[in-house]
Amino acid sequence: MSLAITSFTPNTGPTSGGTKVVITGTSLDTVDVALFGNVEAAIDTTAVNTATSLTVISPPIPNADAGTVKIELVDHATPVEVVSSGNFTYTAVSNPVLTSTLARKWKLDVDTSVAQDGSAWTNVRAVLDLQPSITPTMQDDSDYDSDGWGSDVKTMLKWSNVVKLGRKVAAGYVEDPGQAAIHVAHDQFGADGVVHVRWYDRNGGTEAYEGFAQVQWSEDGGDAAALSTVSVTLTGQGARLTITNPAA
Repeated sequence: MSLAITSFTPNTGPTSGGTKVVITGTSLDTVDVALFGNVEAAIDTTAVNTATSLTVISPPIPNADAGTVKIELVDHATPVEVVSSGNFTYTAVSNPVLTSTLARKWKLDVDTSVAQDGSAWTNVRAVLDLQPSITPTMQDDSDYDSDGWGSDVKTMLKWSNVVKLGRKVAAGYVEDPGQAAIHVAHDQFGADGVVHVRWYDRNGGTEAYEGFAQVQWSEDGGDAAALSTVSVTLTGQGARLTITNPAA
């Protein structure tokens, strides 16, 4: 079937961009470029894109250009271009007063279900510090055509979370269930050494992720007056997925 746009949703978003728009149609897996008006949009590579469904992210435009635009899809190989029958409406945004966010915004959950299918999320309590990061692997792709200028290309991404936990216990010296689920995976091999975790902005912001990770667990020690803390490194196994914030 030839490239075609049947519908898309949502049909409106702010001029600041960032709206995920799901397009339905045919032969959408052949699309090379998506345009909102004459501005190129990013194809959302974290979404499940198929021949009948394609998720794109609306690009930012100046507030002065707020209004309606058509969505255009381009397949360079055929070549063919199709334009939506409906309009996407950009709404102008004001510049709100900025307030500082707090480092303690993060919440961390671990999946305690046997199947690790996300059916039993358990909050990890007593988090003292959480530092999520993504590390890119860069390769030199310089060539003769660059006229002596070097060039790198990103070929791989790895995610990790460095977490510091307070070793607090309940009556009877019972370990926090969330901490215990991570702790038990530390000295295990194979699937038993992998935990399913999610971390997200407790205030309901857009930052919310999940993934599978290997566990490194290390007691921090300290002097006679110190509190017991532990340093945990969660090293990603595969993709870090963007999810709907459970706190939203």
